[in-house]
Amino acid sequence: MKKQDVNHPSIEVRVYPVSASKNSLLAFASVTLAGCFAVNGIQIMNGKNGVFVAMPSVKDRKGEYRDICFPITAEFRTLLHETILEEYSRSAAQTAAAI
Repeated sequence: MKKQDVNHPSIEVRVYPVSASKNSLLAFASVTLAGCFAVNGIQIMNGKNGVFVAMPSVKDRKGEYRDICFPITAEFRTLLHETILEEYSRSAAQTAAAI
């Protein structure tokens, strides 16, 4: 799926569903921004408040997770997360229809 907003770069999303996950992981996603910057390792998770997007992260010395890359503005974060979740929903619907 490719999405573009007048004030933001184009966003291309690819979703890779995870089957029979033992934890709350539903899928991985990759995003290409403006056709020139890729972000891999984005996770689509099922939490107690619903499905959400988790950006790639690493564990620091204190045992806390820190995002490696992330949207700077709330506006772009919302656009990016909505685009990823829309593609996940589309992908999940296609998979369900194929079964």
